[in-house]
Formats: sequence, C-alpha cells, structure tokens
Amino acid sequence: MESAIITSSYNVEVSKMPHLLCTGCKKPMVIEIPHSGLPTSCNPIRLIGSAICRDCGVGTGFEIEADTIIYVSGKSSYGGLNTLLPEIVKTLYTEAELCFQSGAPNATTTMCRASLEAALTQADFKGDNLHDQIASAKAADALDDVEVGLAHASRLITRGAIHRGELISLSDVPSILSATVRILNKLASSPA
Repeated sequence: MESAIITSSYNVEVSKMPHLLCTGCKKPMVIEIPHSGLPTSCNPIRLIGSAICRDCGVGTGFEIEADTIIYVSGKSSYGGLNTLLPEIVKTLYTEAELCFQSGAPNATTTMCRASLEAALTQADFKGDNLHDQIASAKAADALDDVEVGLAHASRLITRGAIHRGELISLSDVPSILSATVRILNKLASSPA
C-alpha cells in the first residue's frame, strides 16, 4: 500500500469526511453541532468545541474556521508533573489540561500562566510582575535560557489573550502545555 504525503501546499478535495477516532477507545466519533442551540442571527466565523466520546468520555478538541477543521487530541501527553510541586500548582495545571480537553484554548493558556505564577511564587521568586519573577528565577539559576525563553513566550501569549482579547489557536496549545510542564518540573527540581 502506497502512502501519500499531503501538506498545506496541496489543495485537496474529498468526497467523504474521514472518521475521527477517539484517542481513548479508538471508536468512531461524530461532531454534532446543535443548530437549535445557536441564535438565529449567529453565523460564527470560528467554532471551537470538544467532541466527547460517548463510549469512554475522552474529549478531543476541535476548531472549525472557514472550510478547515483542526482536531487536537485531549489524550496527548505533555509530560508528567513532578510530584514535589505544591498542590496549588498541580491543581492549576490540571485545570489547564481540562480546559484544553473542553476545547477552550484561551482558558488553557490562562491556566498555564496561573500555574507558572503560582510555582514561581511558591518557590519564593520575588518581583512586581511575572516578568520580574522569571528574571529572579533566571538570576538564581533555577531556570536555564531555554526555560526562560519558554516562560516569557507563555507570558506574552497569555498577555495578548487576557488583556487584548486575542484568540489563541487550539493547535498552538499542546506546545504551550509542554513548555509549562518543562518549566514547572524544572522549578520543582531546583534547590530552594
């Protein structure tokens, strides 16, 4: 059997929609959009949601814009959290993953930022704002250059979402979750 590679430079038309398989139990899923639940004047340009498997309950986030559907698995692994992290940090990060599984990218990134701020505060890194706390962690060698860059990227992305109402793409969220886990684990393993 020969495989075909399709990239964004191809314009491909399909006559039949492929099945979306649940990442939990591998059974076919269907996205149902209840038209009766939308106001009659509503014609959304962008639709974000979560397809929940009726068999096992695993969520798969999706985003529909124009004629494009993007699926993002809610079961992907972003890394395991260090058990030494304070409960508040683990709880905030868990809420970030739950937001992602519900198809809420802005809420996900906001909770990632909240978990980062809580971890820095719990580790007693001082500062008037998140920028200063990250700088304090860098000065104490608790974060290396890559982690500092990831922390600032997270800070800037969420600042746009929180303060300017910028929308985060669902497909960008897995990398933000992975970066958050890396930073949190580094803070947990750094000497106090």
